[in-house]
Amino acid sequence: MSITGLLQFIARWFRLDVFVALIVASMLVGIVIWVGAPLVTLPDGSEGTVPSLDAYLFVSGALFSIGVFGFLARRNAIAMLMSIEIMLNAVNLAIVAFGGYVPALTVHASVIALMVMAVAAAEATVGLAIVIAIFRNRRTPLVDEYAAMSE
Repeated sequence: MSITGLLQFIARWFRLDVFVALIVASMLVGIVIWVGAPLVTLPDGSEGTVPSLDAYLFVSGALFSIGVFGFLARRNAIAMLMSIEIMLNAVNLAIVAFGGYVPALTVHASVIALMVMAVAAAEATVGLAIVIAIFRNRRTPLVDEYAAMSE
């Protein structure tokens, strides 16, 4: 069975959209990677699991891919904005992971992540305001209908 077939099976079984099935599959992969991490001694003396940088980057790449898929496959403007937010969160995860594993980037990664969050908040605010304004005029959230506005 291919990955596409598996995602379609999950989508049909749980009555989900393929986009939501991708997000659920990504979270499950992240949980499996976290559970499979080796036990290490933490700074406070207790034992715990700490996944490697590869695990964080894998989950970040999966989330970014889901965001790209959602942006390209959706016609609804609000779903497209949500996909952009998923992509920005994936970038934030990668930045924070690099900051945690590269000592020279510890402070800088946090600052960059806060800047990305501020940009994401501004993007969501402005994007949602534009979508609401267009929805009031056109009565549709579909992006295909927005092209008619220029005529």
